[in-house]
Amino acid sequence: MKPTFRLLTDEQQSAIAAAAFELLERVGVKLTEPGAQALLYGAGARVEGGRVYIPAHLVEEAIRSAPRGISIYMRDGELAMRLEGRNYYYGAHTDAPDVLDPFTHQRRPCQEEDVRRNAVLIDALPNLSYTTASGLVADRPPEIADRVSLAQCLRNSIKPVLAMPVTVQALADSREMAALVVGGDDTLQSRPGLIIYSEPMSPLVHPDEPVRKLLYCAEHEIPLVYTPYAAMGGTAPLSQAAIIVQMCAESLSGLVVHQLKRRGGPFIFGGMPSVMDMKTTVFSYGAPEFQLGNSLMAEMAHYFKLPNFGTAGTSDSQVFDGQAVLEVTLSCIMAALSGANLVHDVGLLGNATVVMPDMIVATDEIINMTRHLLPNVRVNEEALALGVIRDVGPGGEFVTHPHTLHHFRDVWYPELLYRGGAKAWGGSDQLTFEQRVNARTRELIESHQPEPLSDEIVEQIEDIIGRAEE
Repeated sequence: MKPTFRLLTDEQQSAIAAAAFELLERVGVKLTEPGAQALLYGAGARVEGGRVYIPAHLVEEAIRSAPRGISIYMRDGELAMRLEGRNYYYGAHTDAPDVLDPFTHQRRPCQEEDVRRNAVLIDALPNLSYTTASGLVADRPPEIADRVSLAQCLRNSIKPVLAMPVTVQALADSREMAALVVGGDDTLQSRPGLIIYSEPMSPLVHPDEPVRKLLYCAEHEIPLVYTPYAAMGGTAPLSQAAIIVQMCAESLSGLVVHQLKRRGGPFIFGGMPSVMDMKTTVFSYGAPEFQLGNSLMAEMAHYFKLPNFGTAGTSDSQVFDGQAVLEVTLSCIMAALSGANLVHDVGLLGNATVVMPDMIVATDEIINMTRHLLPNVRVNEEALALGVIRDVGPGGEFVTHPHTLHHFRDVWYPELLYRGGAKAWGGSDQLTFEQRVNARTRELIESHQPEPLSDEIVEQIEDIIGRAEE
């Protein structure tokens, strides 16, 4: 039995779901994309100009038709993640314009080389299950930056990729690139290693381009994350319950369109419910309200029996410091306890403005620690060890007993935390935690060798980028 927690009773979950359904039926959403409007109107939704009113029965039908679990695969076909139930997996950051360079310790605009470095890091770190192609690279034309980022991820990691193509054409190119590395469209569809992110706009707006990407993913059965971001007091009411209602309505209305396009298509529900700090007007990525909201959205995903897009590994700190570690650790524990499935944004700090490779490495250690903090606790004859206690007896010692030799590796041994005691510390280099993390980050970037793609596939990927640039 894994430790879990709940913030909402069954009755509260039902009340939030009912409120979201009522919001969609009585207030509706702004949605102008013609194909999506036609699907909704044909299914019985009321369409008035750019406003669409979605009956509750359409939402319920979409929830029933969507898959409860989605399998995501590595480049070599090995299962990487099963997004269902309370399974949780962590992945890296999404969009951020800047990077805190681990070699120079300077903050500067992200470049293509930074995407490569981060992909190498994630490929090397055992507790991160997927990488991300954020597309914010200042040294390449913005029209192709999303594809440039995806190419670096595909070349430098065998792990699945969460991609954020800006347009439908970029999405089509992304699908073509991802198919190349696994051996074709059929393989990509049967063992998907590409997940696409698309986002409505809070409150209750579905811009045309995100909807077109949603329709494309449904048509081609590409796993899709369709998740809003909002902040209480800014783009949502200043109420924890209200922002969850609003975000459920925003993600679920996307689900309705998605399932009308293709019943049973892989859809990942979610929302990022933050808060606007009224002292600074910042939309916080480290506030307890943000972490609470993410957990509440995970609970509603469990209620609807849909795979969930979660958030952890984030902080409002502008540097890699104690605040960053504190906020990241709490968010990782909350994501694990709430059973968020596809947990993203590891290493995204500074209110989502800067990627910190050092924090990606530190969070890998935090995730590993969390898994040992929240294990399946065995209680059986072997684990109770009554015979071992009887053998040793009162006043004995267990250091030399075979049971200890057999089980000592069951304990978690950190790579980055210090446990050596005062005497060993006095004779050591006395590196701080931050210094140990930075050394490990630089070592992995410089020494890890990802499994390479063939020269032919690399050339074909570059041809796709070149074609897009023309």
